[in-house]
Amino acid sequence: MIVTLALRSLLSRPVRSAVLAGGFGLGVSVMAALLGIGGVILEQARAPQLAGGGDVVLGGPSGTLTNARFVLSGVLGAAPLSSRVAAASPSIRAGLYLIDSRGTMSIRARGGIPSLERAVGDSETRDIGAWTDTPAERAWTHPDGESVLRAMDRFHPIPDVPARAGSWAEWL
Repeated sequence: MIVTLALRSLLSRPVRSAVLAGGFGLGVSVMAALLGIGGVILEQARAPQLAGGGDVVLGGPSGTLTNARFVLSGVLGAAPLSSRVAAASPSIRAGLYLIDSRGTMSIRARGGIPSLERAVGDSETRDIGAWTDTPAERAWTHPDGESVLRAMDRFHPIPDVPARAGSWAEWL
């Protein structure tokens, strides 16, 4: 009965039947392709070469990380991530204009901290021993907690609180 109905529909409206059959075929082929691609993606995601490592690039909403110093010391340098981080190096890219008697030339420049760039294997600083960290860079890479907090909260003045003598026991 179904075969008879299908044959009558095919003979009475052949274009509609062909379009319907083509749509079903296209839908099945698209699903087969998507399932195949999904299988390959899962296989690659489970690859042993990807387990336990890789490069990570951090950025903020505008492309730059507004407080890389805090991320370096407070996030990547603290538990539980500190034991898993092999090396981390902040860098910044910017446009620079060189002006001389011949005119103006625009270049792209990148800046970073030499010792940290060497730690991540940067080819530009690897072979140049003259590039060393300045005292300001060393203080930036190993900050104390107070200086990180002061850098994050630099818009609020430090309150004038009179020094309190004695110990906590006296206050209790």
